[in-house]
Amino acid sequence: MNQIDIIGLGEVVVDWVTEIPHFPKPDEKINAISENIFPGGVTANYLVAVARLGGKSGFIGAVGGDPYGDLLISDFNKENVNTKWTFIKKEQKTPVNFIFIVKGEKSIIQSPHMLKTKVEISDFDEFSIINSKLLHTTMIHQEITEKAIEIAKKNNVNVSIDLESQIAQSGWNNLKKMLLQADIIIPNKEGAKSITNSKTPKEAADILIKKGIPIVIITMGSKGVLLTTKQYQKMIPAYNVKNIVDTTGAGDTFNGAFSLAYWIKKWSLEKSCKYANAASALKIQQLGARTGMPNEKLITKFLKENDKSFFD
Repeated sequence: MNQIDIIGLGEVVVDWVTEIPHFPKPDEKINAISENIFPGGVTANYLVAVARLGGKSGFIGAVGGDPYGDLLISDFNKENVNTKWTFIKKEQKTPVNFIFIVKGEKSIIQSPHMLKTKVEISDFDEFSIINSKLLHTTMIHQEITEKAIEIAKKNNVNVSIDLESQIAQSGWNNLKKMLLQADIIIPNKEGAKSITNSKTPKEAADILIKKGIPIVIITMGSKGVLLTTKQYQKMIPAYNVKNIVDTTGAGDTFNGAFSLAYWIKKWSLEKSCKYANAASALKIQQLGARTGMPNEKLITKFLKENDKSFFD
């Protein structure tokens, strides 16, 4: 695994996932329906999605010097995600996120160790980026992200940014140096509205395009995605899924499948979005961020059953 198609810079965590009938009131005790431990983390999930679809991916990031860290690296290796630039920070703890699932919809409490257990610039190896076709990042650690994007742009490597709401809250002025160098940004709807102080995803997308970002794809959950370029704007609807078990990782699955289709397969934007919507539709039918992430065969089967026009 020397050649990397897509390199990811960001977070990897352990997810404690529990299904509950409802959120308890203060001082109320309820019984969980299930309790599970899964590998997770936005960037890490994204790279697994790429790898399951046949893409060659690698992770720049860090875990703690503990059994959770060993678990995460072992899982990366099992999924064929390159860990050459995944560092073990012995003095730090591996982040553990708590995820609560109520009727298929997720709420996430993030670990404070996500900000502490990280790669330093002194760890950085520019060869992790210059031989790839795409750098994908969540910008969770600003200093290292700015350095990585600088290396990517100097070496004609495309840059993709997943903008989540908690990062967007840092504000446009703090993030614009990175965002304006992106070839594409894929925010969720709350992240897009937050970074632009907008009331609607459409308004947010228009603002981001006017600022100079070439492609903006806003993920909107069960509605699908809003695709915007300088030339046009179009809603790409999600596929209807009746058996929604867990939406955790749905956006990461979309991003990974989209990146593979658009940057590696060189498909059109719309076809890539449909392909990625299909991947997400399959993912949300199983518990855990990565459990339901499909391979190429499963996506093809799903599209033949749900969208024959995809193959026209």
